[in-house]
Formats: sequence, C-alpha cells, structure tokens
Amino acid sequence: MAPLFEFGDMLQDYETDIQIITTENDKSNNGGYDEETGEWKGNKTPINPKPIEARGVMLPYSANEIYQSGGRLTQQSRQLIINMDIPSKAEVVHDNQKYSVESKTGYEGFADFSQYELKWVSAFG
Repeated sequence: MAPLFEFGDMLQDYETDIQIITTENDKSNNGGYDEETGEWKGNKTPINPKPIEARGVMLPYSANEIYQSGGRLTQQSRQLIINMDIPSKAEVVHDNQKYSVESKTGYEGFADFSQYELKWVSAFG
C-alpha cells in the first residue's frame, strides 16, 4: 500500500549529502558486566564499519524544542528526515560533524519518510 502523503519530491529540494556509518560490536569477548562497578567487561571495539553515502534533510531544533527537552537536546542536536531505515546508535556525518542516531519517529504508514533525532558526537577534519 502506498503512503497517504508523498513528500519525496518536495524534500529533494532541501536534501544534502550525508554519510551513515553502521558498525557491529566484537562479541568474541562477551564477558558481561562487572558486578562491583557495573562496567562492561566485554570488547567494546566496533568492527566492520559500513559507510553508506545518502542524502537527507538536516534540520536544527528550535530554541523552544531545546528548552522543552529538559537538557536532552542541545544546539548541536539535529533532526534528520530521510526515506530509509537507519539503526539506532548508527553515526551520521554531515559537514565535518558527527552525530549519533538516538531515536526514530516513523511515519511509514502515513508518509514516505522517517524522522530521526541526532545527538552531536564530535567535530573533526
């Protein structure tokens, strides 16, 4: 069934180049958690990074949205509107800034895109 609203043509005018990096964690040393400290004892090293070139709409949050988030969002946080599925904790690179995918607002039943909340990780380059 086709979505009720198709925004693909409209969104193309605002899309920019992004890179999506998905990784897997090395589970060869899956030791669980330290009972005293609560720290993860397993191997935390991400392996097999898979960069994907894509296009999406990157939007800042308004000052009101940042204020109402209670500190969860910052001025560096972004919204990503894209027509593909991105796993949680994947990284998005845009304009030499790296972001982590925190949550998804799916509109699959109604529209041809999804909205992701991105937390700023670092600047590089």
